Amino acid sequence: MEEFSGVGQATFSILGVKLEGKKQEKYEEEGAAQNMVSTISFIQANLQHSIAASGFLTRKVSAEGADVSLVQEPWCREDCIRGLTVPGYTLYSARGKEKPRACILARNTNAWVLPDFSCRDLVAILMKYIEDGAERRLVVCSAYLPYDSEDPPPSREMEESCDTVRKKTYA
Repeated sequence: MEEFSGVGQATFSILGVKLEGKKQEKYEEEGAAQNMVSTISFIQANLQHSIAASGFLTRKVSAEGADVSLVQEPWCREDCIRGLTVPGYTLYSARGKEKPRACILARNTNAWVLPDFSCRDLVAILMKYIEDGAERRLVVCSAYLPYDSEDPPPSREMEESCDTVRKKTYA
């Protein structure tokens, strides 16, 4: 896993995930292309409401082509996420009256937001991809876990979402 920092307090992590049915494993960059059927690359970033960090993330995504960016504390103005516009990508967040603290920036693929699992601090999307000629589905979440919460992490919303996804098939 690569980690980047230095843009204010923002932290970026890059993780490649090899998908084999329901099994996920980290892979090393050198041998990845030889053995992989499907790969979805992820970047996780807490932008801490920074304009500069938002710009850094969009440049990183544009240059390296990460498939999914899991973002916490995006830069917002007037309760709207700003600075995460990348051609060929869609921004997913929960719709509501409060300023969102989590969002997902995903390459324009077959993906849909799951509104029942999404709130101010949690966004979930359902992604479809092809592996070995078969269509697979993957639920991806970005969660902001507040440090000042009365309850320790994980949040109630996150636990409920995970429990529901474990029980339900998205066929």
